[in-house]
Parts: sequence; C-alpha cells; structure tokens
Amino acid sequence: MASRKNRSGKVNRRSPKPSPTRPERLRTRFVGIATWTKVHRWHAVAVGLLLLFAGSLVGGYFGAGWLESLDRDRLAGETIKEMKRGSPADPEPKYARIEDIPGLPKYTEVEPGKPRPTLDEKPRTTAKPQQQAIDQAWRRNAVPFRDLSRPLVAIVIDDVGLDRPRSKRAWDLPGPLTMSFLPYAKDLREQARAARSRGHELMLHLPMEPNGRNDPGPGALLVTMSDVEIRQRTVAALDSFEGFAGVNNHMGSRFTAFRPGMETALRQMKPRGLMFLDSRTSAQSVGDQTAQELGVPAIVRHVFLDDEESVDAVRRKLAEAEAVARRQGFVVAIGHPHEATLQALAEWLPAVQGKGFALAPATAVLRKRNGWD
Repeated sequence: MASRKNRSGKVNRRSPKPSPTRPERLRTRFVGIATWTKVHRWHAVAVGLLLLFAGSLVGGYFGAGWLESLDRDRLAGETIKEMKRGSPADPEPKYARIEDIPGLPKYTEVEPGKPRPTLDEKPRTTAKPQQQAIDQAWRRNAVPFRDLSRPLVAIVIDDVGLDRPRSKRAWDLPGPLTMSFLPYAKDLREQARAARSRGHELMLHLPMEPNGRNDPGPGALLVTMSDVEIRQRTVAALDSFEGFAGVNNHMGSRFTAFRPGMETALRQMKPRGLMFLDSRTSAQSVGDQTAQELGVPAIVRHVFLDDEESVDAVRRKLAEAEAVARRQGFVVAIGHPHEATLQALAEWLPAVQGKGFALAPATAVLRKRNGWD
C-alpha cells in the first residue's frame, strides 16, 4: 500500500478505499446494461422479444398442466362425492322397496309410451378371435361355461345393489345369471362378492343420460360433458368394485346415440379387458357398433322382460326370449329386481333346461356370437 511521510517525518498510510456496497454494484451493472442497450438498441429489442416468447411457451406449458391437474382433481372429488351421496348412513337396510328410498333414481328405464321391442340379430360372419388374451377381465371374471351347442339364454338383472332385499332375492335364484350392479349402491363390494359366491356373473351398470325426464342417478354420463368429465366419471365407476366381466348402460337412450361420448367411455374399458353389453334402450344406439370398431368385445340386448310390471307380462317376454334363442342360437334378456320379475323368474328358471336351452352367463353369449372358444 502506498505511503508518504508527513512534515514530522512520520509515515501516513492511505485509508483503504471501501468496497462498493451491493446497491452500488447493482446500480453499476444497471448503468452498464442501460448503456449497452442504448448503443445496441435493435439488438436489445430482438433479445427481449426472444426471451418473452420463450418465457410464454414455458409458462404456458406448465400453467396448463397445473390447471388441468387442478381440474382433474376437482372432478375426481366431485364424482366420488356425488356417487356416494344419497346412501343412508345406517349399516342395516331401512327400506323394503327401492321406491321408498329418498333421493335415488326412479326404478325404471322405460320412457313413457315407448316400450322397447324385442330385437333379432342379423346373421354375422364368424369373427376371428383377434388374439383375445386369456387374461382379459371378461375371461378372467367370467363364470365357467362350456356347453355352447344348445341355444343359450342369458338373463341379466339390472339395477342390482340399491334395493338390497330384492337384490338378494335375485342372486338367490338358480343360475348362472348375470347381476349388473349400479356403481353408487351402498356396500357395493360386499354385495358383489355375495352374488358371485352364488355362482352368478357380475357386470357394472354404468349410468348414462336418457331421453325424457327419468333420473339416471349420480355420476351419470351426459352428452353436455367434456371429454375429460366423461373419462373421469367412467373411470370412477370402473373403480367402484372388482370382479365384473363387463359393463352395460343404465338408461342412456340419449347418451348411447352420442358417438363421441361412447368412444370416450369405451376407450376406458378397452385397456381393462372388459366387454360391453349395449342394452339398446334406443334404436339409435351406436354402442355395439362403436365397441366393435374400437376392438371392445360386445353383445346386445334382445328382450326386455319387464317394461310392463306384471307377472303375466314377464312370462310373455320370457316366451319371446325362448323364441329368439331358438332362431339365432342365443338371447340376452334384461330384467330388474321387480316383484313381478322375481316371481316369474322363480317359476321359469327350474324348467328352462328341460326345454332344450342352456342357462348361460353373458360372457358365454359373447363367445358364441363371435365364434370364440
């Protein structure tokens, strides 16, 4: 450090120059940047625009992902809450009839004045197996069945799980039958296990929007929903219980005619290896056709047993089901745990084998319809 002598001959040392403070350093850098910007004005504008563009891309990407995750989480929470809403809190059933349970949908799929006709399928060219994996859910969860030589009669009982006394009466019937459970039923997993232990096949009864004013219940798929909402509700229903071989629509006369929505719902079923039963609540349904186009194994409903709720009417429909089975080799008949339906089935089931038919689960009809082993 430089020094010099004062008049008295003593050496004076210069005080060290203090280091610039942080604000001073920042000010110096700012002045330098401002000077460079002033000299290179157009270069600075170009660099600023490039930085702004890059920042907007990065921010937009992460911002969209964040907003989508928030929306997905919100939809999942709302769907789960909505599907659970309306269930009574008591552990034991309080109602003998589903019509007595407050807040649940009307116990019918029939639109006023529009009974569904019996359907016959046109002869089909035998389909190739298309590498149907042996571990697909529809095979893994199927009730074992071998006799495909006789005319097959598959009885599907929809709306199982809500009216628990009548649901139990349904799965106490001789089988194999196919029990289709609504995803918002209380004690769903326990009820499904009980039905399967009685030798019946299981399906998920997925609520979809009907024409008219009937209420399909919580968690239903609606034509006004976005693709994300339809996907979210479908996945929530598919996760409601285990062990089912496939899915069929609850109501849905409007939604099953809406191809974009059906494609979204069926795309959630395909990777899980599930089959789809088009209940054909509307002649305009595209469910079966769309499922085939997407490679989802599918069958259709031929007879509704209880559009008219009387024992005699159900008996007549069972006779129609027999006629369809004789003509085309198989029939899918859908009914509900109504009093009249349960009584007519209890009378009819013990005699069906003696008439030359084979009582079969829905998956057996799928195999016969497509010529699969």
